[in-house]
Amino acid sequence: MSMPVPDWVSFNADETGGLDLLGLRAPVQFIGNNLFDGVTTITPKLRYMSVITWIIWRYAEARLPEKRSSFFEFAAAQECAFVMANRTLGRNVNNLVGVGGADNELDSGKETLPLRKLTLNIALNAYIASSRQLNLTSQADHGLNKLSEERGLALAKEFEKVVHGTAYGARLAKTPSTDKITRDELEELAQAMSIVAIPRGERDILVDLLAPKKPTDAAEWRRLRHYALLLWLTQKNERPIEEADIFEAAQRPPEDLPACLSPSLDGFLAYVARDCLAICHEHVFAAVMREVDSVFHERSAPALSSDVVASLVAGAAEKDEALRTFRLLVDNESAHELPFRTVYERVQRRCRRNRVEESGIARWRGGLSETELYEYAGSSGDAAVALLPVAWCLACERALAIGPDGVQPPVNLGAIGGPFQIGIDAVIRPKIAEFLGEDRSYRDVMAELVMRTVQQHLRVAWSRFSAPRARMCPF
Repeated sequence: MSMPVPDWVSFNADETGGLDLLGLRAPVQFIGNNLFDGVTTITPKLRYMSVITWIIWRYAEARLPEKRSSFFEFAAAQECAFVMANRTLGRNVNNLVGVGGADNELDSGKETLPLRKLTLNIALNAYIASSRQLNLTSQADHGLNKLSEERGLALAKEFEKVVHGTAYGARLAKTPSTDKITRDELEELAQAMSIVAIPRGERDILVDLLAPKKPTDAAEWRRLRHYALLLWLTQKNERPIEEADIFEAAQRPPEDLPACLSPSLDGFLAYVARDCLAICHEHVFAAVMREVDSVFHERSAPALSSDVVASLVAGAAEKDEALRTFRLLVDNESAHELPFRTVYERVQRRCRRNRVEESGIARWRGGLSETELYEYAGSSGDAAVALLPVAWCLACERALAIGPDGVQPPVNLGAIGGPFQIGIDAVIRPKIAEFLGEDRSYRDVMAELVMRTVQQHLRVAWSRFSAPRARMCPF
C-alpha cells in the first residue's frame, strides 16, 4: 500500500538562537575561517585564550588523570570561577559563557558556592579550535590538549601570575580537585581575572597572537593582510568602518586600492556570495514556517505541503515588486507568468557592465549586489521566495566556471560546498541548466526551490538526530 506524503507541522517548537537550521552556514564559515583564522563570531573575548591555556597547563601540572571526563570536569570548574569572578565585578560584564548559571549561584545568598558546569557547551569547546589556529594548543597523543612551547606555555604562565598570589590559586595548587569557592575568594579573583582589564605582559602576548611580528605560516600572513585591509579602509573612509563597508568594497573595489590587498577583497567577495545563498534560503524557510503556523492555527491540523508551496508561489504584488526593484521585471509583467529563462537572461545582463573576470571571481559596475539582494529578502516577507532563484543565478555569475585547461583559480568559489550544502558547481549550475533545458516557468522554479529548502532542513535535522549526542553534526 502506498504511503501518503507527510504533512508539514510546527507544534509551536521553541526558538533556539544561533542554530544553523539549513546547514548552509558551514561553507560561509569555511571561507570566514580562511579569512580570519583564530577569530570567529563565538570567540568575542580574547582573554578566554589565556584561560584555556592556563586550564590545560594547570591540569598537566597537577598530574591529574589523562581522561576526557576528568579534564572537562576540571575545565568546567575553572571556567565557573572565572565567570562568577567577572560577574562579581558587575552584571554589565557580558560575552561570557554561562552568565545565567553564574548569576543564579551568586544570587543564592550562600557564602560558599559550587564550581560546576554552567552551560551545556563550555567555553573550552568553543575556543579550542581558535586556540589551535593561533598556534597555542594542539592535540596530544593521549587525546587531550597540549600547549605549544613558544606561545601556549608562555601565555598560560603569564595568566598564572595573576592567579598564583590569590587564596583560590594557592588552594587550587594544593587541591586541584576542589569544587567550591567562597565569596571572599571570588572578590579577590575579580580584579585578577577581569575579562576587560588585562595585564600588560599578558596583553602583549595576546596581541602578538593576532598580529604576530614574525608570522609562522601562510595563514598568519593572510590574517595580517586582512588587518591591513581593514586599517586601509578605515583611513580611506575617515571613520571606523562597519561590515557593510567591507562588503561594499569587496563587490566594488576602490580604484586606489593597493594591489597587495586585492586577494583579501576577493576572499570577502566569496564570503558575501555564499552568505547570500544561505540568507535567502533561510528567509524562504522562514516564509514556509509562517505559512505552516498560519494553517495550523486556522484549522488546528497539519498543513499539506502542496498547499503551503502553492500559497507561497502564488502571484502576489510583493513578489512582482521585489523583482521590479532589481530591474528584472518590467511594467505589466508578473513573475507568475514569466518563463525562468527571461529572468535568467536579465540577471546576466545586469552583471555585464564593465565586467572583470580574474582570480576565479567576477565583478561588474552597478548591476546586482548580493548584499542588496539579501537585505531586501530579509525585509520583504514572502517576497524572498521570488528572490531565491535570482540568488542562484547571481551565484553562477559571481563564481567563474573552471575553463577547459582545468587550472584551479585562486578563489574557487564554485567548488565550496558540496551536494548537501547546495554548492554552486555541485548543485546550482546543473539545476539551472536543467531549468533552462526544460524551459521551466519562473513559478515552477520558485516551487522547486521552496521544496529544496525544506528538504535541506529535514536532511540536516535528521542527521543531527542520527548522530550520537556527544558528537553532534556541526551544522
